[in-house]
Amino acid sequence: MEQGDILDGQFKSAEALAAYKKGLVEEPDNPDLLRKISKQYVEMVPNADSKKEKLRLAELGYETAVQAKKLAPDDPQVRLTVSIAAGRLAFFSDPGRRLELSREVESESAKAMELDPNLALAWHVQGRWNYEIANLNPFLRILARTIYGYAPTGTNEEAIRCLLKAVELEPNNPLFRVELGRAYLAGGQKKEAKRELEKSLSLPDKTPDDAEAKDRARQALGNI
Repeated sequence: MEQGDILDGQFKSAEALAAYKKGLVEEPDNPDLLRKISKQYVEMVPNADSKKEKLRLAELGYETAVQAKKLAPDDPQVRLTVSIAAGRLAFFSDPGRRLELSREVESESAKAMELDPNLALAWHVQGRWNYEIANLNPFLRILARTIYGYAPTGTNEEAIRCLLKAVELEPNNPLFRVELGRAYLAGGQKKEAKRELEKSLSLPDKTPDDAEAKDRARQALGNI
């Protein structure tokens, strides 16, 4: 596990995954190992060379996170991992399943926040969910009403509140700043959006997703 943690910190997801899997041979019911394995699968998705492979990795990430949850339902990090894995899988799923997974993104991140109110990434995920729902494609909103009898509710105001809390807890996280800036922009607060987006670009990357997030920041700045 220690070897995997070092490789994870170096953004070497495939190598970290191999190390964690060796640990899993010794402790197949270790929820912390399963959580970390799920994280590697999820982080490998963007660099996969085909949509089929992206979906395969996303499914593995989600299934592994759910397995960890069965073993440690009161672990906030595990519940957060389920939320993140569900969100990644939703991106590659058909509209119906995407909406179903979206509900899990919200409920699992909310549970993680309940278990650990200082878990910054959980606040970020909850804020990002509100942003996505507030700006949901009209087709998906109609589909949600057809499937569930109601449309999911989310607002840019709630997105900003949650994302502000994430930034308060981890002010040097560029991803948190990017999404806060985008939420400000969606809410018409251009001055605040510009401040957060520019700040995000000045911070070093902390995760493999940060480079792509900074591309979103540059695009958003171009719209101000």
